[in-house]
Amino acid sequence: MKLKLILLYLFFTYSLFSENTLKLVLKSGEILIGRSIPSLTEDYYLFKSDMLGEVRISKDKVQSFSVLEKTENKVAEKIDLAEGFKGKSIQESKKNEEAEALNNQLLSQFYGKVKLIDAPKSWNGNLKVGSNSSFGDRQYSHNYLRGNLKIYEEGSPHLFQLSGEYNFRETEQINSKKYVSEDRHNVNFIYRWLFSDSWFLQNATSYRTDKLKGIKNELQNIIGYGFRTSIFDNVEILIGSGVGFQDRAIKLLEESSVILNVFQELNWKPRKQLEFNQSLNFFQNPNKIDIYNYKISIGFDYRFTDLLGFEVRYFMDFDSGITEKIKKDTRFENALIFYF
Repeated sequence: MKLKLILLYLFFTYSLFSENTLKLVLKSGEILIGRSIPSLTEDYYLFKSDMLGEVRISKDKVQSFSVLEKTENKVAEKIDLAEGFKGKSIQESKKNEEAEALNNQLLSQFYGKVKLIDAPKSWNGNLKVGSNSSFGDRQYSHNYLRGNLKIYEEGSPHLFQLSGEYNFRETEQINSKKYVSEDRHNVNFIYRWLFSDSWFLQNATSYRTDKLKGIKNELQNIIGYGFRTSIFDNVEILIGSGVGFQDRAIKLLEESSVILNVFQELNWKPRKQLEFNQSLNFFQNPNKIDIYNYKISIGFDYRFTDLLGFEVRYFMDFDSGITEKIKKDTRFENALIFYF
């Protein structure tokens, strides 16, 4: 009886697959078509294709199968195979579209989160990074970093400005000995109360160090008033004066805790991308007229994009009230600007 069942199974299998065309739909979406090959295995489908040759497919990878009518037209088989690859292409395209939609959704969510941490529109600032090198008889490397943040809302009488700068330069002599030729940093904070269209009160606090000039630390706080005006709608001029105190560890000819200040600024924006800035700060010891210091700055900023720009700057400062040989410092600087 058992032998009869086996023979019956073989006959059924042979009659089902030997003369017919088998169509397999895989779980991955591919469709394979070929002439069936008789086999006793229960784990694989075996068939032969003119394009793929003999193929053995594990049954656990097959989603469904069907037996097609007998045909000797190989073109029909190729068409079926082409339809199978077309089905695969459609499914892959669908998967790509779904993946792209998911990526767009993730990017949208990320952009939404970034917008939540955006600085207010009243905030305006930049970060300037520069590096210069010289080769030849006098070799040096000069690195500097400057930042500026201004908080001002249109129509508000209050303006806040925070700025800072760091400069370090190392020079190599002909005998290959290196020495630090510049090492300084400063931080400044300015508050202005614009009580009219032209006049304002100002409180300026600053801190600086300059190791080459022997200034270990210098803290100043100056209260003053100023006048501002505009010319041609793109030129702004500010001028003012103040009085305050200073506390600094420095070798002075004569030290005084009181200091007088005169300041001036000019801001010109001839084009949307181009800006010209000039500033002057003069500090005077009221007890002795020959003890003073001043700072002059002239710079051009060019904005390539909303986030990136370039600066060319000339800076000079002079300190008379020190015993060090280096009293005057003049330099040209180029910097890359990052706006925020």
